[in-house]
Amino acid sequence: MKYWITLAVLGGAIFASALQVVLTRYQTRQLFVELQDLKKQKDDLDNEWSQLLLEQGTWGTHARVEEIARGKLDMTIPEPTEIRRTRS
Repeated sequence: MKYWITLAVLGGAIFASALQVVLTRYQTRQLFVELQDLKKQKDDLDNEWSQLLLEQGTWGTHARVEEIARGKLDMTIPEPTEIRRTRS
């Protein structure tokens, strides 16, 4: 009788252990898929950031600022006689 109880307890422990292994592997796979998605999202955001830095560099060049100042704002470089210096 004691033999069968011990055998049943060991069988239950083995079954519980096997079930835990299956659940752990499933969770590991889910977390791995989530990790891959997050890595892809990070790569996409890095690419977007690089594009934004390039765009910022393009929009902020001196030639572009001068073009806008001359074209849209009708600004010109003053003549040397028009420049006044003040002391602060």
